[in-house]
Amino acid sequence: MVVCNLLIVTIFLVSSGYSETDTDTKIAFLMREVQMLKYKLENECVLKSEYDGVVSKRLLLSETPSHQPVAFSAFVTDLDDGPTIDKHREIVFNKIETNVGNAYDSFTGTFRAPQDGIYAFSWTIFVHGGSSVSNLGEILTELIVNGQVHGNLHADTETIGDDDSATGFVIKTLSKDDVVFIRSGNSFVPQGVLHGHMRWTFSGWLIA
Repeated sequence: MVVCNLLIVTIFLVSSGYSETDTDTKIAFLMREVQMLKYKLENECVLKSEYDGVVSKRLLLSETPSHQPVAFSAFVTDLDDGPTIDKHREIVFNKIETNVGNAYDSFTGTFRAPQDGIYAFSWTIFVHGGSSVSNLGEILTELIVNGQVHGNLHADTETIGDDDSATGFVIKTLSKDDVVFIRSGNSFVPQGVLHGHMRWTFSGWLIA
């Protein structure tokens, strides 16, 4: 619109061929009109450039996030004593508190990555000293990713009635369908009381 107005005024000035009899006032008025239209045209060009920039940025934005949220947290409601567990037994954290993405299986204790990404895992173990030397609790646990050990925890009670706990934290880059779980270690047979008033917990979540 501004371009059209500027063109009309320009044509008027040229076609009128204003003569020597035209007054300075008329010329000054027309020149002011040209300057105003020029100013408006420049402003519209700037605004259009800014608008195009915003539109371009919006077009570059993804409509949906590249990753869907994934998070789980579970704990053990009952656990056998040490000798019954033995070596390399998978620990089943059977009570789910959170399972966003449904990637954790409370029947097997296994987490299966639903998508590629960087994941964080944390687990806590607890042992109890019991009432005699024969049931002092001790266990080594491992975080297993696709059959390989990527973290371990050791908890041990040294006296009757003593308690001990440990917490591990691991960050791993996983591919879709990679499998993660907690199991007892292979260094020695777990012993004594491994459960009590403290929870064994296993948690994981997608970072990026």
